Amino acid sequence: MPVTAAEHEDMTDTAEDAVPARAGRRRGLPAVGLFLLSPLFGEYLLGNLKVSDLALLPFLALMYGAGALLIRETARRFGRGSATMLILGVAYALVEEGLVDQMLFNQHYFVGQSEGSDTYIGAFGVDAWLTIIVVAMHAIWSTYIPITIVESLVPGRRARPWLGPVGMAVTASVFAGGSAWLGWETYRETGFLASAAQVTGASLVVAGLVVAAFLVPRRVGGPPPSGRPTPRVWIAGLSAFAVSSLFMLTDTLPGWLEVAAALLLMVVFAVAVLRWSSRPGFGERHRLGLVAGGVLTYAWLGLTMEPETGPRSMSDQVGGVLIAGFALALTALAVRRSTAVDNGPAGPG
Repeated sequence: MPVTAAEHEDMTDTAEDAVPARAGRRRGLPAVGLFLLSPLFGEYLLGNLKVSDLALLPFLALMYGAGALLIRETARRFGRGSATMLILGVAYALVEEGLVDQMLFNQHYFVGQSEGSDTYIGAFGVDAWLTIIVVAMHAIWSTYIPITIVESLVPGRRARPWLGPVGMAVTASVFAGGSAWLGWETYRETGFLASAAQVTGASLVVAGLVVAAFLVPRRVGGPPPSGRPTPRVWIAGLSAFAVSSLFMLTDTLPGWLEVAAALLLMVVFAVAVLRWSSRPGFGERHRLGLVAGGVLTYAWLGLTMEPETGPRSMSDQVGGVLIAGFALALTALAVRRSTAVDNGPAGPG
């Protein structure tokens, strides 16, 4: 007989109350896991950094991990789900890339950036395609996917806060300090500062996104159920893999076609997921199937792209394969854990 989420939470709470010290440590494990998994996915699984750069992980976590934790904890404290987390993830992306390291406004942030920019918008000082890609990467892979995986590893506490008021205050302080440190180090390296208009504009957009994140319905769905069957989990995962892979390859198209293709893929896939989520039977396993497709995309991309810190050695190649294997194994474990406990529907809202 399957165990419901409520029954699982009751059993977990009883066990934790019996051993307070151990319970306190266990309650903090998901938060620590997300704190480290976010930069691991955001930089190392992507292949932007090599295994030999793994010593940077704790420093990157000051912003990546703390940011993902703040998104997750804030959404769950207000009874919110995927839609709110994704919008807050977009806001996080603009904070990191627009206000902190200011890569979106710096045409010489990385080698060949200005030469490869053929969708530059002079009025805003940004490259349209790069902005779309970077925002999606942070909102989905740096924050939402790690959040979903870690939550599914603790299904009985998936929708509950993991941090208390002190933990939230510490996390916010770590995020602010990590952002300040990264901003200063980037300035020392590049000497670039965005204009006052660019900083003000980005700040206003971030504020608007934070407000919008809590104005969307608590559960976002498509049209009323049509009686059509919910797609199988593997079809959802394969669709996510195909669309996200094509999304990452849009830079092979000329000029503004890459922007049009990226936006079209995003809209079509979002509409498809919203429709699926309104059908009976769409649940946590489908949500994880979509996540697995995204993880697989980052896995192949990370093994083929050139890291920003230079070419890989043989040990880096092996390390990249191990990180990809770890990410896929962790995703598979999350699917197994979520299947063991009947959590009911888990749409994108």
